[in-house]
Amino acid sequence: LAELVKNEPIVLDHPAEWNLAKMLCRLPDILLRIQDDFLLHILCDYLYDLSCTFTAFYDSCYCIERNRETGEL
Repeated sequence: LAELVKNEPIVLDHPAEWNLAKMLCRLPDILLRIQDDFLLHILCDYLYDLSCTFTAFYDSCYCIERNRETGEL
């Protein structure tokens, strides 16, 4: 899997994918800010925003689809 990640480009076609990727990339900065300022509510705010962004992504970009005939995943 590590080799595949090194050799395959990451394709983000949908705006919701871009928004989620940008939100996930903010995590290291959020953690540094919490460490520097000792303000833990920053993490709560980030996690709320992340959950909203993920919900928008999941609504727009189906990762797993059901079989139309059987209804199975």
